[in-house]
Amino acid sequence: MKFSQLLICVLILTGCTPSILRYSPSQIIAKDRNFIVLRVGNEDTRSLARRYLGDETRYWVIEDANQPNPIKKGQEIIIPLNVENPTGIEFAGYQTVPILCYHRFGGRSDRMEVTPAEFRKQMEYLKENDYRVIPLKHLLGFLKGEQQLPRRAVVLTIDDGHRSIFKEAFPVLKEYGYPATVFVYSDYINNGGLKTAEISAMKKSGLISIQPHSKSHSNLTVRQAGESRRQYQRRVRQEISVPNEKLVKHLGERPRFYAYPFGDSNDLVIKELQANGMQLGLTVQKQSNAAFTYPYLLHRTMIFGDRDMQAFKKSLVTYRALRK
Repeated sequence: MKFSQLLICVLILTGCTPSILRYSPSQIIAKDRNFIVLRVGNEDTRSLARRYLGDETRYWVIEDANQPNPIKKGQEIIIPLNVENPTGIEFAGYQTVPILCYHRFGGRSDRMEVTPAEFRKQMEYLKENDYRVIPLKHLLGFLKGEQQLPRRAVVLTIDDGHRSIFKEAFPVLKEYGYPATVFVYSDYINNGGLKTAEISAMKKSGLISIQPHSKSHSNLTVRQAGESRRQYQRRVRQEISVPNEKLVKHLGERPRFYAYPFGDSNDLVIKELQANGMQLGLTVQKQSNAAFTYPYLLHRTMIFGDRDMQAFKKSLVTYRALRK
């Protein structure tokens, strides 16, 4: 007997079988153009998604299709091969996507400032309760009725551009691998707010999208004292175009999403967004978003530092049942 054969026998007898010998591949039981039925081997949902869906980041498709049962070895599961319901609208109700809105991070824990510890606690809650944090850009396909989203999808956004975003929130987001959109008003960049280098570093991480929140953070729906109609229109145009051009200069790509200062908008503001190629406009109206929500008046729920975890949990509405 060769030494290699003897070694394998010894390992088997001693219970030290190499992982290659313990590997049990998943077995396809049935298949058509819409579904695969298989018995799970030594594979997790990411490897199954990579093999059968061509993209491991779509692991949630497999998990959602087999809820509430966890995916484990020996279990028979189904893998959907096609998009089943991109709008999430069903007879009994419809899917909604909450967009959470943060501002500052620090030790004061006041209305507009969340402590780093509380922020980490909230991100851990999302992880432990099977919420899927998705990039804001994924809402585009959902709103067009083209892209299916995870059943418990959540979007994270942070407004204004305070430096605490980079110092306190960004490390936590990297730790959990959660994408987020940071909306900055351009007058604040390098002028008390985030520095250009910090913005660039966050963008390079692949997790953070930097988008405009106006030029000066003035309310775009209110005409200032002594401001003529024409002057007001010119100001609105600048509040949208100037931050766009500044972000193109700093980051090399044109923004597509816009968060309204104070969450306020009107027909003129929306018209200017469209003229500048913006595809989404975000308010701070507390509500989750269905596939039929108007893209230029998306709802967001503000997360306040003086509220408890119960308030945070209530903001995570991912399904709305219809009354019988």
